[in-house]
Amino acid sequence: MARPQKTDAEIQAVRERILDTALAILQESGPEALTSRAIARRLNVAHMYLFTYFKNQAAILAALREREMSRWRAQQDCIERRARFEEISMVVKDLLALYNDFARQNPNLYRLAWVMPEVGIESLEENRQRMQATVGHLARLLELGMEHGTFEPRDPSLAAGVVLGMVNMPHVLFHSGKLIDPRMRDRMVDESLLAAMAYLRK
Repeated sequence: MARPQKTDAEIQAVRERILDTALAILQESGPEALTSRAIARRLNVAHMYLFTYFKNQAAILAALREREMSRWRAQQDCIERRARFEEISMVVKDLLALYNDFARQNPNLYRLAWVMPEVGIESLEENRQRMQATVGHLARLLELGMEHGTFEPRDPSLAAGVVLGMVNMPHVLFHSGKLIDPRMRDRMVDESLLAAMAYLRK
C-alpha cells in the first residue's frame, strides 16, 4: 500500500527542520562540518532521505543561505523603516550595534560572511553582491542623515564602506586569529563604534 502523500505544509515543515539542523551544525562546528551526511546523522535519518526534500547538498546550503539572508534583510528593513520617524543617528548606531551583536551571537556565520567566504554557503560572486547590498543599505541611511544635516556631507557609499570597515575590523581580527583576547575585541568594538559615529557626525 502506497504511503499517503504529505501536504505542502508538511513538506515545508520537514524542509525547515532540515535547515534548522544544518544551521545548528554550522553554528556549533563551523562550515567544514556542514555536510548532508552530518545533517542526516543529526536527524537520525538515512542520508538519501534529505534528497526527497532537496535536490542535493548544494540545494540545502543554498536554501539555508537564502533563509538566513531573508531574516537579516527583515531586520535591516525594520531599521530602515525606523529612519522615517526616529532620530537618524540613533537608527544608524543601532544598525551598527546589530552588526556587532550578529558577530558575537553567530560566530561561525560571521566567519563565513566576513572572514572566509571562499568556504561558505555562497559563491564569491554572491558574497560580493551581499556586501554591495549591505553597503548600499547603510549608504541610504547615511544619505538621509546628510540630507537632514546630522551627518557630514560625503559620498554615502564611501562613508558606508569606511564605517563598516571600522566596526567590523575587531571581529575580523578576532575570527582570523590575529586577535585572541575576546575582552580586547569587545573593547575595540566599543571604541570603533564611537569612532564611527564621530566620523559621521558634523
